Amino acid sequence: MLKALVVVLGMVLASGCVAERPAERVLFDFETDADLDRMHWHCFTLFSLSEAHATHGERSLKMSLFPSQWPGWSARLYGNDWRGYGALAFDVFNPQEAPVSVTVRIDDRKDYPDYGERFNRRLVLAPGENPVVIGFDELVTSEGRRPLDLKRIYRLLLFMASPVERQELYLDHVRLVGG
Repeated sequence: MLKALVVVLGMVLASGCVAERPAERVLFDFETDADLDRMHWHCFTLFSLSEAHATHGERSLKMSLFPSQWPGWSARLYGNDWRGYGALAFDVFNPQEAPVSVTVRIDDRKDYPDYGERFNRRLVLAPGENPVVIGFDELVTSEGRRPLDLKRIYRLLLFMASPVERQELYLDHVRLVGG
């Protein structure tokens, strides 16, 4: 009897009844005003949905970043478990004629960890389209002490450090990919 149960259970599992993660999970696509409600709004940064430079769907997020200490985008994440995927990917369009520098920050702790206890990556965005992919094998704390806990991702930010003049960027198709 036990042998028959094991055989039946094996057939059920092999038939695809086990829920698998999709190959891609879109976190933000900026198609509706609801995406604007899922962001933290800060002084010195203006957001609007734009039909310019969309890479997925019909809209992107236009960010106007004004001179200040840390202007940028901060997501309200729901479903913080990133396990089962292989990378974070997103697209940024830089309309300036020169490269601009931004930082990607990812926290796996709620308590706003110090610089060394979170992931930070500086990106130099060339003029035009910039597809960004950050493999999860790269998600280690800034001081390299430990990998991030993919089961508990609390914050995702894209920001500039003290720009001296207003900058514009377009963000789209923020997603988890691979697996």
